[in-house]
Amino acid sequence: MIIKKNIFIFILLLYFSLIAGFYFGEDSLGAAYYDYQALNHLNEKFKNDFLYYFLNYNSLGHRQSPFLFILGSIIFDFGELGKRIFFLHIYLLIPIYFYKCLKIKFKDVSKDYLKLFASIILLFPTFRTYSIWPDPHLLGTLFFIISIFYYLKMKTNIRPFKNALLNTFFLSLAAYSSPNFGVFVIYFYLEFLKRFSLGKKILLISLLNIILSLPFFLYLFYLDVNFIFNNDVHNLNYNFFSLESLSNKIIIIISIILFYLFPFKLINLNKVRFNFSKLSVRFIFTSLTFFFIIYFFDFSTSYEYTNSGGGFFYNLSNLLFQNNILLFILSYFTYLYLLKIFRLNTSNLILFLSLILSHPQLTMWQANFSPTILFLLLLLFKDVISKNNLNLKTLIISYLYFSIYLISNIVIRNILT
Repeated sequence: MIIKKNIFIFILLLYFSLIAGFYFGEDSLGAAYYDYQALNHLNEKFKNDFLYYFLNYNSLGHRQSPFLFILGSIIFDFGELGKRIFFLHIYLLIPIYFYKCLKIKFKDVSKDYLKLFASIILLFPTFRTYSIWPDPHLLGTLFFIISIFYYLKMKTNIRPFKNALLNTFFLSLAAYSSPNFGVFVIYFYLEFLKRFSLGKKILLISLLNIILSLPFFLYLFYLDVNFIFNNDVHNLNYNFFSLESLSNKIIIIISIILFYLFPFKLINLNKVRFNFSKLSVRFIFTSLTFFFIIYFFDFSTSYEYTNSGGGFFYNLSNLLFQNNILLFILSYFTYLYLLKIFRLNTSNLILFLSLILSHPQLTMWQANFSPTILFLLLLLFKDVISKNNLNLKTLIISYLYFSIYLISNIVIRNILT
């Protein structure tokens, strides 16, 4: 009873820290306040002349989905302060649904531990900043974690078909809020094929996917309101499938995976083994493939657009050594580890490819993948994080790790700059 009370108080303190951040206008990402100010007028534009701005949204020069701004002009019209307070609390559903997912995935782990692991989200700069300064990405994240919840419920064989339909519905809401989430339909659909095989149920799931996606594609391509590849925002003339673009995405996403995986594997690092004694054909091929990838890696052009991006390890490597050597070393060992889990289960490879495809733009920020990658590592990637990783030591390490990251972000972006 005393332990449960202490956990409640601790989580309450995390909530009050978020309230304090709201009061003081915290921006631990560094530019979210300015992005919010630049986008806030869209609610008023849709409110005053909905049809015109709906049909000409791409002319406004923004790459974010209009979904949040449409909702803000029609449903959530509480005034600016009221709207911000509303979303600050609506987004608390993200750690709540994360906890509900963890309960399904890790039935044998203490619920008290799971509550604390779920509450770590309240220390993430992306979650805190976009809760304080509402952004479409976090609305998409909310719907995405709800879609994962219904997928995990389907896996337990509790009304599997109904939960598959609910997963599809909330994934579509995630995609409407932030289009990058739509790519994960590839993963979920393949999982549904395994569960239901070809038949009436998979046909109905396919039909629902088509119905829910049709307005999106009509809007982008038939009405030609293609805001996703809006060159007024950043120069996106690079081909997504160019070697440079793909190399940047692979290396940076791998490094971001390492960032979120690290606290869960730290106490087991002594158990990680890479066998270099036997230079097998497979090992030589995979190593040469990695060197081929880093040969074409060049994020400098992308970085120059905004003087930011690349993720924690990209920036750390360039800060310490003025080059990418640390990034490449860390990414190489993470790459070997990922190849191992891809071989264990091909679903892991599908998830990774979905991550790559979910980010077509040239610029890349760690915030774009937070807390999504943590959700994937804990809930969807197979044989990566086990119940043995969710212990007291990992809990303490995780809170120290993400607390230091949050504090350093606040200091660097709001005090030293």
